Amino acid sequence: MEQNLSGQLYLKMADKKIETILVVSCGNVNTTAILIQHRAKGYRLKATCYTPSTHAEPWNDITLGLQGAIRGIEEQTEQTILTEGGRPITPRTASGQGVDLFLVTSSAGDPLPLAIVGLIQDISLDSARRAATTIYASLTAELSLDAYEDDEAQTMEQRLKAIQDVPPEVILLVGGTDGGATRPVIDMANLVSMALKILPEGNKPAVLYAGNTDLRPQIAEILGSAVTSVDNIRPTLTTENLAAPQMELERLYIQRRMSRLPGVQALSRWTQYPITPVSKSFEKLIGYLGKHNNLSVIGVDVGSSATMLATQTPNQHGITIRSDAGVGHSLSLLSELIPLTNIHRWLNFDLHPYDLYNRILNKSLAPPSVPTNDEDLIIEYAIAREAIRLTVAQARQSWPLFAELGNLDPQWNLLLGSGRLLTTAPNLGHAAMLLLDAIEPWGIISLALDKHGLTSVLGAVAAIEPMAAVEVAAYDAFLNLGTVIAPAGHPSTGKLRADSVGKTALTIKITRPDDEPEEIDVPYGVIEIHPLGPQEKASVEVRPTRQFDIVPGQPGQGASAEVSGGAIGLIIDTRGRPLRLLPDNAARREQLNQWLEQMTIKT
Repeated sequence: MEQNLSGQLYLKMADKKIETILVVSCGNVNTTAILIQHRAKGYRLKATCYTPSTHAEPWNDITLGLQGAIRGIEEQTEQTILTEGGRPITPRTASGQGVDLFLVTSSAGDPLPLAIVGLIQDISLDSARRAATTIYASLTAELSLDAYEDDEAQTMEQRLKAIQDVPPEVILLVGGTDGGATRPVIDMANLVSMALKILPEGNKPAVLYAGNTDLRPQIAEILGSAVTSVDNIRPTLTTENLAAPQMELERLYIQRRMSRLPGVQALSRWTQYPITPVSKSFEKLIGYLGKHNNLSVIGVDVGSSATMLATQTPNQHGITIRSDAGVGHSLSLLSELIPLTNIHRWLNFDLHPYDLYNRILNKSLAPPSVPTNDEDLIIEYAIAREAIRLTVAQARQSWPLFAELGNLDPQWNLLLGSGRLLTTAPNLGHAAMLLLDAIEPWGIISLALDKHGLTSVLGAVAAIEPMAAVEVAAYDAFLNLGTVIAPAGHPSTGKLRADSVGKTALTIKITRPDDEPEEIDVPYGVIEIHPLGPQEKASVEVRPTRQFDIVPGQPGQGASAEVSGGAIGLIIDTRGRPLRLLPDNAARREQLNQWLEQMTIKT
């Protein structure tokens, strides 16, 4: 099998049983090595190791961090994996040195600069934006024939300048339904052609055409060899087809970004399988969890350079990547998108906005830095909340919402959090509350953390050795935090007031095996934790008051379920959905402190 860089999934060679699997995930801050081994009871996680990534200055060689992480695995397991020259030994030798399978995933490096060009902001460009958020991309320009009413019309010179000021590496050209508009699409293609001519040699972007298929010959004549055509992103006004543009954008990202990382060509010769984007692995793992267990799953990964959100339901799946919403390397971009007040509202201590701005600026200047005190940690969590909320807002555009509940989000069966910021939280309750605040799940939801960073690799493993991914995901991958019971709605008191807290929101009856049922009235506006261990299950009957929903669209309707415990237990969150924060600064800080105290696990 050829050695190459590609996002395609490959089947394993069936000539030898795979006993040991080494997977390395290269990120912008950390490189993670993961060793999986087949034992008597199946595939299990054997060891993990984190080291700083080395693709950037002063090292400029991605393989150095990878070798460091693998050497950490060697020390833990007393197993030889690398040659004296630092190359992984594969396949495994008769004496047991090396591994049977070596795979690499990567999210390191800069996102792909991308400009989108189309006809109508709310139709073709809207689809183009969604396609762009399925890869690590940064939007450099959005150009259309129409304009919002409060914007000035874009002149030809303004459009060309937008491309010239920040040259993209790829231009996504969309517009026109199949058999529909022709002249406007040709006009935008001519605009792109002019942009290509004014950009300097050696800096010409690739052009991806995903518009009216009838115009492919004319588009090819105008743009020549620079253009690649795929299926129309919007074949009809009511039909969206993201698959073909997504696949080609991913190929271009791999070709123009991943393949140019320092040392990656040498690394690609060390493994017989393609280096896979972390986002692809993450998306496939969330998809597997949903399909295999017949669940609606939402997974979020908070990174230094990007925040990813993947979903799987019986009717749809997808991934949204915001390369402008990381909590480190892309923090400067995030701070331009989110009002400072949005971050400030999550602080449970008094801090002047100017001082908050300076702390965010310092963090953006030193992305790998970690919080050194409680205040810095709270600020980082506040940033993470807003990064996730921004990503959710983008993803929400393709979700089926409950219109009768004010367009409330779908109900998820499982919420999975990933990323070092979450998994290294000093208290598991803090990580759980961050996820609840940022995503606001409602109903009855299982909550888990990706404690070893396995979501970044198991999707890639599944393409080669599916059983390894299945068994490690089932037994070793996730830390089960417990079950959340969270009704939607609020007391009918208009705006949120401090004195609305305390009125009963729901009554819950908890029945544990071999124990008497326990009935509890839970007031509005609190978080309660009830003991339920990792191996324990209980039956619950939830009866909300008439202002709250557990069953969509049926206020006051009760629900029953069997729930599992976890490292935190049974979490009852009656703060309501959508979440409301008190408007007064002092009252809000007290509110946040109470929630944090209620959610903190006593050790």
